Amino acid sequence: MIRNLSIKILVDNKSGNEMLHSEHGLSFWIEADERRIVFDTGKSDILIGNAEVLGIDLRTAGTMILSHGHYDHTGGVAAVRGLNPEISVYCHPGIFIPRYSRQTDGKMKPIGINENASNELHKMIDRIHWINEPFYLSDDIGITGPIPRLSDFEDTGGSFFLDPEAQRPDPISDDLALWFKTTKGIVVVTGCCHSGIVNTLEYIQTITGDKNILTVLGGLHLLNASLERLEKSCEYLNRAVSGKIYPCHCTGDKAIGFLRTRFHDRIIVGNVGASFQF
Repeated sequence: MIRNLSIKILVDNKSGNEMLHSEHGLSFWIEADERRIVFDTGKSDILIGNAEVLGIDLRTAGTMILSHGHYDHTGGVAAVRGLNPEISVYCHPGIFIPRYSRQTDGKMKPIGINENASNELHKMIDRIHWINEPFYLSDDIGITGPIPRLSDFEDTGGSFFLDPEAQRPDPISDDLALWFKTTKGIVVVTGCCHSGIVNTLEYIQTITGDKNILTVLGGLHLLNASLERLEKSCEYLNRAVSGKIYPCHCTGDKAIGFLRTRFHDRIIVGNVGASFQF
């Protein structure tokens, strides 16, 4: 069991401190006993300055995990590699696929990994571990790999496509989550949770054989969720999660408001600089 788990938010949409910068993106600094992990890297290189302000030395990280191949989770890859060229990377091979999102005005926006980050990953290709199935970093730390989509009310959370003509829907099959077995229960960390939070937690329970989910921390991508999805997600979370829930990044203000009507003070909204101990 992980005895000391600390998670700090390096990048998020909002900041809790004027000395820390925010952007549309997500990045976590994770200390799990002796292991140091960077989970996602935000949209740009602001995680570097934020880490310095927070007293975090990114050079001590042995592991970088990329939850999926969107620009707002991979944009700081080059900055991290510049500080820590020997870091090991864990991601799905689909991280390099070109991706697009249809905007409200009908225009198509490229949202895949940017060229700079892609080039940096290719330069360190021998340090990349391709995650095509559940993978254990240790006995008590695991990466889900691709998550089965089994619930009938969850989707990727937006109009995502593999082509600029919007003819090929993007299932975002590279989406993965990270989990830790602690003395109090399983702590789950998500990037955008494009697989759906129910699918994600159900899969982690299947992988581990453990139903004791303590908490979920990360993006839940519920900003476009229907009322039915919100209600069913809350019903499931109330049954499955024993502790607090920490929505970040792409969860959406409306969805967070809805979660608060159901969970009240069990909802702790993340922002840059926030630190959580488990």
